[in-house]
Amino acid sequence: MQDIAELERRISAALARIDRGIEGLATPAEAPEAGPDAGAEAEIARLSEALDEERMANVQLAERLRVVKSREVEARAALEAKLAEVTAELATLRAARAEEAAEVAAIIAALAPIVEEASPHA
Repeated sequence: MQDIAELERRISAALARIDRGIEGLATPAEAPEAGPDAGAEAEIARLSEALDEERMANVQLAERLRVVKSREVEARAALEAKLAEVTAELATLRAARAEEAAEVAAIIAALAPIVEEASPHA
């Protein structure tokens, strides 16, 4: 997340530099000694370099995002597999519980007549 914030900051800074460069081109500047186009060419070269840096940063950010999404998909698949396993185990435990409850009910049904015979009638 910090990488994304840093890249956003760098992109914003580059865009601000480009805006300043465009404003500089729109206002007449003092003619440099090397010729009237030398300043503009230098500014264009500087802006092109800044744009290339930001494009590289965007490529890096896209790759990081792809990696994060890939890891998320893998983690989700692992969690879904674990959930399926736990669900199957829960179904097995419920079936065992139902069998035990049926067995207890059968034992109680078998003992009920014996208990009634043994109890004194008042």
